Amino acid sequence: MHKKLAVLFAFFLILWEIPCAAQGIDSLLSIADSLYNENQYNQSAHLYREACGLDSNRFEPFWKLGRSLNFEGETAPRDSQLAIFLEAGEAEKQALKLRKADADAHFQLARALGKIALFKGVFKSASLARQVRKECLRALELDSLHDGAWHILGRWNREVGKKPKIVRIPMGLGEANKKDAIVFMKKAVELRPDYINHHLELGITYMTYDDDRAARAEFEKCLELKSQRPLDEKYKDDAKKYLAELNKK
Repeated sequence: MHKKLAVLFAFFLILWEIPCAAQGIDSLLSIADSLYNENQYNQSAHLYREACGLDSNRFEPFWKLGRSLNFEGETAPRDSQLAIFLEAGEAEKQALKLRKADADAHFQLARALGKIALFKGVFKSASLARQVRKECLRALELDSLHDGAWHILGRWNREVGKKPKIVRIPMGLGEANKKDAIVFMKKAVELRPDYINHHLELGITYMTYDDDRAARAEFEKCLELKSQRPLDEKYKDDAKKYLAELNKK
């Protein structure tokens, strides 16, 4: 029995040590998926990237690469985030060339482009801002219950709507409005009430529009919910900071 266990352990180690190109793409993706599920975004991205190189005509590695990079970007040092989100966007664009009708890929592309637009300035990159909205709407055409797409649309309306409409209309950003910012973010919360970031962003949205009571309730909800991944601790810290700001009023 001990010999059998030793052989299995040695075989497992060999799988990790042999070059990725020698592994079957399915086993490579399986390992990458396990790493992603353990919140190891950088490591999973590395393996998804290898899988993309093994088969450039396969959809799955590209969209999963973009997904891992989007999560990695949120936890990376600020000076390296833009490059990560740019790669995520390119991965999702390639995924959508291979499969146009996929809600998750459209969502992940919108997510990457939204981060890029924030880095460059929403109103200095109006074409990016328009594309974020377009990708979210396409995701919802394919899956009307996609909470992530509702979330981004809510944030889009909030952030883009900060400028006067008369300034936004010539840029093609006239659709943004307060009502949709709140309704869309509430829809994301309704679809996935245990997701801390939905509550955080809904709280920020209420705070943006001076509804401090509703904002406080959302920030407190963030702290009540159980963390499901390391990023949730960051969101909880943000919620505490916003609550402290409200307490100073």
